[in-house]
Amino acid sequence: FLLVECFQNIIKHGETVLNTPSSLEDEGLFHFKNAENAYVINSINLVRNEDISDLKATVELVNSLDKESLREMYQKQLQESEMSAKGGAGLGLIEIARKSGNKLIYEFEKIDDSLSYFHQQVVFVNEELGESAYKSGLEETKVHYDLLNSEKVLLQYKGDFSQKSILPLLNIVESNIGRTPEERAAAKKVGHVLIETLQNISKHGLEQRGARDGIFIIGRDKDKTFIQAGNVISYQQVDELKQRLDYLVSLSKADLVDIHKSRIKSSVDLMDKSKSGLGLIEIAKSSADKLKYGFDPIGDQTVFFSLYVTV
Repeated sequence: FLLVECFQNIIKHGETVLNTPSSLEDEGLFHFKNAENAYVINSINLVRNEDISDLKATVELVNSLDKESLREMYQKQLQESEMSAKGGAGLGLIEIARKSGNKLIYEFEKIDDSLSYFHQQVVFVNEELGESAYKSGLEETKVHYDLLNSEKVLLQYKGDFSQKSILPLLNIVESNIGRTPEERAAAKKVGHVLIETLQNISKHGLEQRGARDGIFIIGRDKDKTFIQAGNVISYQQVDELKQRLDYLVSLSKADLVDIHKSRIKSSVDLMDKSKSGLGLIEIAKSSADKLKYGFDPIGDQTVFFSLYVTV
């Protein structure tokens, strides 16, 4: 419920601004994590400076009320307030405060004479797990936001990469990359590589505590989309996987096309060095540049495998 309301708050109050100054790299962020027995939701979106006074007054009023007063205010606003182009008069903020049981943490960051960023944090404590030790405010998210912008990252996900988890990720990416016909055509290619990359983690990542944990990043740098993924594998998987990747990197584009056709036609595993899964061949064939990868030890039994692809 809180995730939906925070998204709605961005949609209602955020401004999609055309002809923004060149220094404005991004229009906002949505950030969700589970830490210290708490679910933490951060959002950053653009607001007009002329709207700040009213928005601040609404947040301050909501923060000043107890649970019963919030319920009464919600009922009153629901019955009496007129709906504006941006929704009800603070109904979303009231509901966020009611459901979370905590005050809204917020801040306005001026961009120029017309626009500011509205930073907001909502914390919901999982009481079944006990009290939360989470104390962070907005600064941690600001640092993360600046880092994502500096590295040209559009989306970052860390967590379970089982089949049920990665399908919504594909929908999010496909909806955000393609806007023009040209971009949609490119998005199909990106989506294809993305599917193979995520499937690779889902299938071959080491399962621990019932989940296949990994990290996935997608970004846009100039005219190329880059995909980075990483997951834990067992030490025993390294030699074979490295041999496959080394071989694919040594091939030309024409060789990759030929081996791809051969692998599709044949139901028998490729022999010798070309014994590589079709998924890795698909990724290498579709990548604009040579694949980059790494193997970093984690203790004695496991290794963190990372892959970097450009499209």
